[in-house]
Amino acid sequence: MPADLAQLPEIRKFADAVARESGLSEGDCYRVKSALNEAVANAIEHGSHRPDDEVAIEVTSEGGSLVFYVRDSGTFRPRVWRGGEISERGRGLDFIGQMMDEVDVRPGKGGTEVRMVKRL
Repeated sequence: MPADLAQLPEIRKFADAVARESGLSEGDCYRVKSALNEAVANAIEHGSHRPDDEVAIEVTSEGGSLVFYVRDSGTFRPRVWRGGEISERGRGLDFIGQMMDEVDVRPGKGGTEVRMVKRL
């Protein structure tokens, strides 16, 4: 998909449909939808340079879990907290971690991949 925030409503619909088809509870459907929305928004905002950059989304079933992959062409920069007031921004991965059972960020030469798992 193009790196365009206007795509987020479609991403939420997609995540909700996949979660429901997989038999997740209403609460888990909401969590999957929220986590995928955040991961894609991060990929667009932080992992893309231009609107014509692409963000790839893949979903699969692995060993009794629903697994989402979000890939962008950006360079991952871990957040470093230096004390003092905590910014209102920069909490996306923590938020995703609260919504999903596993979250793994995989930086690479060609971009960054975020792997998110919700057990069925």
